[in-house]
Amino acid sequence: MTNKPNVNVCSALNGVTIIKKQKQLECSILAPNSKTILAVSSTPVLEKCDGEGKFIKVEGLVYTKVLYEDIDGTNCVVDNKCSFADVIDVGDAATDFSCLGNVVLSDLDFKTNSADEIKANFVLNFEICVFGENEAQYVECDSEGLCTLPTEVQISTLLDASTESFAESFEVELGKNVARVLDCSATATVKDVSVSGSQILIEGIIVNNIVFETLDDNHTLASKSATYDFKQTFEIANAEDGANAFVNVYIMSDRLQVVCEDIEGSMLAHIDYPMSAQYAVVGTKTITSLTDAFSTTNEISVTNTTQGVFSVVGSINKSEKIDTNVTIEKDSQTIEKVYSYNINNIDLTKTLIDGDAVLVEGIAYCNIIFQSYDRETELSGNTSIVAEIPFSTKLGLSGLNADDLIIGKASPVSVDVRIKRSQELDIIAEIELNINAVRNLTTTLVSDIEIGEEKPASTSALSLYLVQKGQTYWDIAKQLSVNVDELELQNEDVILPSEKTEKVVYYRQLQKQC
Repeated sequence: MTNKPNVNVCSALNGVTIIKKQKQLECSILAPNSKTILAVSSTPVLEKCDGEGKFIKVEGLVYTKVLYEDIDGTNCVVDNKCSFADVIDVGDAATDFSCLGNVVLSDLDFKTNSADEIKANFVLNFEICVFGENEAQYVECDSEGLCTLPTEVQISTLLDASTESFAESFEVELGKNVARVLDCSATATVKDVSVSGSQILIEGIIVNNIVFETLDDNHTLASKSATYDFKQTFEIANAEDGANAFVNVYIMSDRLQVVCEDIEGSMLAHIDYPMSAQYAVVGTKTITSLTDAFSTTNEISVTNTTQGVFSVVGSINKSEKIDTNVTIEKDSQTIEKVYSYNINNIDLTKTLIDGDAVLVEGIAYCNIIFQSYDRETELSGNTSIVAEIPFSTKLGLSGLNADDLIIGKASPVSVDVRIKRSQELDIIAEIELNINAVRNLTTTLVSDIEIGEEKPASTSALSLYLVQKGQTYWDIAKQLSVNVDELELQNEDVILPSEKTEKVVYYRQLQKQC
């Protein structure tokens, strides 16, 4: 009898889990001599997502810009960053894993604590994709004396997971009559991700908004919005064409640089965007393994293992138009002029499978600064609001199962705010939805074969077998402990599996006893 078959090992993923968690964060922001808060915009950035035992440790920063009017009537801006850290339990079943995290700001409250300080309360929503890693054990066998059922099996594998820093630079024409830039905010939107050769290619847009003062005695505010395309490539450690890549891109707002240059009376702003990309690249490998085995001469014991397999059902990248109307609360107040508006955060509140579609619901938060006039006091001034733009849409995606997992993100592309009536604003925005549907499957591998004692040889020259519905020649040969090919050759007129009852016979050549 042959030696024991070889047991092989390969790296693999045993599936993906999506963990959602909410965290509240309080932060103090210094705003010297502040009188009126005009606008507060915040962008959370997840800088680290690491596995420690069965826990995920997430760390990051919330970048906040505060635009306010001081006691002298001057418009001022202050930058602040507040760190956060949390530990998330993956569960008792956790072993080795990699994670890719996303964080969005779902709520922000702020109040003036003193003349020099603002208290801000943030609500952060985390969505963490946990890729479970393990080593798949499987058996390859070409040994004589064993009947084997080899098959090609698809195994998912994590090709690479990393965080990379890069920078983009663009220019925007602000026009004439610009005194100074007060604020610059930007968000990054990923439009397309592909893996080719040894690289991952990320394509996206940067949505930029600059707030500045004009050259007049009233420190009048103005703003300029612009959108820029960007491309970035990164080298992958274990490249594979056709792999699926999951990417989050952030702009580090506290290091965003704006340098202005006056060219013949027109202000040109040079903007440098420091960025961070977090990605996980998942591929597949084909292994030849045994799904079953038996011996015609010896007793054997076959050990099976279940291997998780992660697969991408489909992906959707789609732009959606969303809109809402906002009415200011004070009856005596009217809107005279809109200065600035931008969307910093979009929170997906629901991603559900609905037949052959994904139902996506969420809220986009739009910061708006405008000039108002109060008829009771007969005073004009700058005012700001945060408008919520709810949206709901269905995105068609065929082949979905009810238990598939949805990984979703939304990013702003553009926004336009107009005065509809003296107390009402029209807000029209475009957002980019990035939806991935993933599925956890299992496959069975033969992980070990133990060869035992010799079987007693059959003394029957003929075996007759009554075939049950769905049985194959492999099933029958295993029952009779005979060679599969010989069994099929002796029953050429019987096609299996069959819907009706069939009879299979096997003739043996018995050796004469001396």
